[in-house]
Amino acid sequence: MESGVMMPPKEQIDPDRYLALIQALASGGNARAQHNLGAMYLKGLGVTRDSVRALEWFLKAGAQGEVLAQHNLGTMYLRGIGVAKDPVQAFDWFRRAALQGDARAAHCVGALYFEGLGVARDPVRAMIWLSRAANGVPEELRAANQQAMELARQELDASAWAYVEERIDHPGEDD
Repeated sequence: MESGVMMPPKEQIDPDRYLALIQALASGGNARAQHNLGAMYLKGLGVTRDSVRALEWFLKAGAQGEVLAQHNLGTMYLRGIGVAKDPVQAFDWFRRAALQGDARAAHCVGALYFEGLGVARDPVRAMIWLSRAANGVPEELRAANQQAMELARQELDASAWAYVEERIDHPGEDD
């Protein structure tokens, strides 16, 4: 209800009309519509499932800073959905979303730093990003995030831990 307009009940929405509207908005450059259209293609909702077309729409939205599209791009590149697996691209897209405050993406950035996947292994940066994610990740990621934090913490000495604590609340380009 961002614009104050109430949506009709789901059963009253004409799927063909909705698809036409989303396509028009997406083609016109609306990043949220581009993300939504990408999600529809990814899941096969109202359109034939097509991960390549999903990727195309997510790329358009992600380039405009649409955080959900950026997160989805990270996932697609990491898993090789609609594109060859590319952990470097996955890291880049997750990081873009994480820098905008997306906790799930921050968890992924931390995990990739910890594993050294798509980026040089760095337990300090892993701990920074995992700590940033700790309070905002969805319930289904909390245990995994906590476990990763415990593993990363075991590799840090006192000075590294002090650096982590200093950086947690101040995300920037050097993280």
